[in-house]
Order: sequence, then structure tokens, then C-alpha cells
Amino acid sequence: MALGSQGEALDVVIVGGGLAGLACGRALARAGVSFRLLEAADRVGGRVRTDEVEGFRLDRGFQVMLPAYAEARRVLNYEDLNLKRFYRGAEVVMGSGSLRLADPFQSPLDALKSLRPGVATWQDRWRTLLLWKDCFGLRELARGEAAMETEDFLRGYGFSDGYIDRFFRPFFGGVFLEKDLRTSAAMLRYLFAMFSRSGAAVPEQGMQAIPDQLANGLGVECGRVVRAVADGEVVLEDGEVVRAKQVVLATNQLTAERLLPEALRSKVKPRCRSVTCLYFATHKPPTKDGILYLDGDGRGPVNNVCVMSNVSGAYAPPGQHLISVTVLGTPQGEDLESEVRTQMLRWFGPQVGDWRALRTYRILEAQPEEAQLRAGGARAEMRMGAGLVRAGDYCEDVSINGALLSGRRAAEAVLVGLGREG
Repeated sequence: MALGSQGEALDVVIVGGGLAGLACGRALARAGVSFRLLEAADRVGGRVRTDEVEGFRLDRGFQVMLPAYAEARRVLNYEDLNLKRFYRGAEVVMGSGSLRLADPFQSPLDALKSLRPGVATWQDRWRTLLLWKDCFGLRELARGEAAMETEDFLRGYGFSDGYIDRFFRPFFGGVFLEKDLRTSAAMLRYLFAMFSRSGAAVPEQGMQAIPDQLANGLGVECGRVVRAVADGEVVLEDGEVVRAKQVVLATNQLTAERLLPEALRSKVKPRCRSVTCLYFATHKPPTKDGILYLDGDGRGPVNNVCVMSNVSGAYAPPGQHLISVTVLGTPQGEDLESEVRTQMLRWFGPQVGDWRALRTYRILEAQPEEAQLRAGGARAEMRMGAGLVRAGDYCEDVSINGALLSGRRAAEAVLVGLGREG
């Protein structure tokens, strides 16, 4: 492909090799459009990345794939990803004990065992089935719904305070990265439908397999740092100027705001939700199941725990196991690991003393805040100028599916700009 800085401008330059930029590139490649795809990091994926440390596969934070996502099913080859499923349910830890909440359609015997009181009343269980029925038919995020926060929706639905605090708050708090459940109820209903239809999974070799599959054959240029963008032009850190008929800005929201011309930037700096993930290695896991443990007491700092090697054996070397521990926010200080171990001792007992710390990730820009609050409202405007389009989950909805869908919509906007729609 011809360089945009030499001779005639190429058709498109895409800035950002995360899921949105890769999905955009794939759509343009299918349409026969020439493009360059520039990524600042050493590999593709953006926030969806996996590091290999001492034979363990560490995702950049606890991440899952929901196989029911419509756009993901359309774009990704699930067979090649070899998706490995989590247990359909959760273990709610309270005091010195725990109670397993199981999907009655997938694990009926476990569901019967969980009928004892402690987390959910009979009314809560009945209302959960009603919510399952109400949401099951959703295929995409419903638009145009009245603005309502998740907690208000759950209370209005009739769920008890205990069930909200012990299950919904830690479970969806871990998804939304906030325990106040201020996220739009439209997002709750959409994700409840996705979880209900197919549960959660990870690729056998880690989440990095998703962007790697998307990037195959696209000729992504990694290590190319962009300094500024404008209509039809990208300026790189090394001074190269790339000219194209259309520019797609497919970075995260904060980076997009920094790169956009001043006239297009938001008046208020976008806010992000943050999360901390600690990984531990052990020879003896606290469970044989690939199940999510939830903090039913709200005593923290840990919100949820999972033995990732029980979900996919490829996450750990033979004879060892990988434990993922999630803390909402990014608390600083040297005492965090000690506080985590103290809580884990209450949950799992003395075996925690044998856990070996591998790595701690403090992810400051994990989710765009405003996109979660307005989920279900109007989509963000993608066209920023005659030759400038933006893409990213903050333009659609905060999910893998939202990023992929945003990339496709950006490609469609580019084709219109090139006069090649239809």
C-alpha cells in the first residue's frame, strides 16, 4: 500500500490496533479499500491483552468473553479460539462460609443445593426467573429507554436488599467496575441476557487470541506512535505525515481526546473507571471448578476471585494453577497484597500462605465512565469531520461486542465518505 506521505493520498489510515480498529480494518479489507493501521504499542489488542509470565498467561485484568454477543459471533471464529466456559453460577462468600448460586438450567442439582437461605429469598429466585424471561430475547443493547440506574431498576423489580448486596453488587459491580450500581439499567438487562444465553468464556490461550485473530492478514504497523490527527491527516511522533482520504481514530477515549484537534475536544475531561488485578500461582487451588467467587460481605478489598487454570488449563504450566483476584479501583500503597491475602485467608484458609504473587496490574483507564452511564441512550457521533471518523467502545457500548460493532460502523461511515457505500 502506498504511503500517504508520498504522492497521492491512500484511502484510509486507522489509528489504534485495539478491537475497534481491527474490526474496522477487517471490514475495509473485505470492501477492497487500501489502508494503513497504526498501533502505538508493541502488539495489537488495546485493553484486551495477555502477557506470558513464567509459563502463566495473565490477561490484563480479569476479562471474559460472552459468546452470545451478536457482533462477536459474526466477526470471530469461535472454533479457532477454542472457547473455554466458566461455571454457570457464582460462589457467594459470607462470613466463614459460602453459598453457591447455580444456573438451574445448566446445573439443576447444584441449584437445588443452593435453596437454603442466606443470599436469595424465594421471591428473589422467582424474580430472577422473571428477569431471565424478560431479558432472554434481547440480541443487542436496547436504545431509547428511559434513563435509570441499575440499583434503582433492581429495587423497582422487587429484589431484596440482601440479594442486591450479596449477589448483584459484587457480580455486576465486577462487570461495571463500580459497586454503587450507577450504570445504566439498559446495560444490566443486555448483559443479563448475554450471560443467561451462553454464560462466559475465555479463549483457550488467553484473551490476546481475540485481537490476534482479528489482526491476521491486516499488516498492522506496531510501535507507530501518533502525535496528532486532523481531517485527512495523521502526524506521527517521528515526524512522518500520513495523508488519507479518511482517518479513523480508534483509540481509547482519553487518547482520542488528546489527539483530536482542540475544537473537537470535549469541554470536560472524560472520566474512566479503574481496576486492579493480582495474579497468584499455587500448586493447590481452592476449588476444582472454574467458578467466580464473590464478596458477599462487602468487606473488601477483593471483589471477586477465579482460578483461571480451572477454566482453561493453558493459563498455567503443568502441575500449577493461576488465581485471578480483582480489586475495584486502583488503591495505592505497599499494603494491598497483604490486605488481599488477609481476606483470602478468611475465604480459603491456610493454603493461601502458599500462594506466590506473580504480577499486579493497576489499570487506570479500564472503562469509559460516561458511556456506562448513558448506555441505552443515543449512540455517540462517529463522524468528526469530512475526513475524520472515530471508533471505540465509548461510541457504542462498553463491551467487546460494542468495540467490534463500533469498528464496523466506522468502516461503513468511511465507505460513505469515499463514495463507496452499498
